Amino acid sequence: MLKKSTLLILLALFGLSASAQLTTFEFVDANGNVVPDGTTLTLTEVTEEEDFGTGELYQVMYAGLSVRNTTGVQAALRVLADVTRLDGGTYQLCFPINCMSTTEEGLLTTESGMLAANAVQNLLTEWFPAGEGGCDVSMKIQVMNAIGQFPNVRYTPLGDGPTVTLHFRNGISDDVVGDLDGNQVVDVDDLNILINMMLGKAEKTAAADINADGNVDVDDMNIILNTMLGKQ
Repeated sequence: MLKKSTLLILLALFGLSASAQLTTFEFVDANGNVVPDGTTLTLTEVTEEEDFGTGELYQVMYAGLSVRNTTGVQAALRVLADVTRLDGGTYQLCFPINCMSTTEEGLLTTESGMLAANAVQNLLTEWFPAGEGGCDVSMKIQVMNAIGQFPNVRYTPLGDGPTVTLHFRNGISDDVVGDLDGNQVVDVDDLNILINMMLGKAEKTAAADINADGNVDVDDMNIILNTMLGKQ
């Protein structure tokens, strides 16, 4: 019989193994560079294209993301894309051969498919904006287990691979006036940072000069306070 301490260690090791991320696949950018797990990409370039059928012009923002099989054997996957912001237009994702698109926030799950050893496939993940605004997408690779032979293949989830977050920005910025700690919220932490700058306890920054008068002073502090109170 295993000692209690030994059993706990084995259970802990199993838990770590079960939750470990699979490295069968990785995201790569348009230049073939690996996009590390957890990366957030801010995309601001807008391209104007012509519809081959109608000749009409439309705008598209390319992410340039592909998926690469890092192993020496064929492997299966699907891609999950959680669209958490969509200010109009259409978001699109393609894998393995079919494209999925949405005009609403929500989860997109591609079909499962095989990727050859060391192969790279473009995901054609793009936003077609209808105007100024943003589109946020959290993408995750899910490694699949393929059972059976084509065309009767059955796929079951094997584990999660890397993630990447896309922030498409068309004519807008994520900068929040008065947000000195970069958490997208103006709160007491930003006020404390500003006060420390005023007292000489922290180095003054250009962002702290909120009214752009060349000084970091009580006027900037009042702007932060009014923003916190909803008066700004």
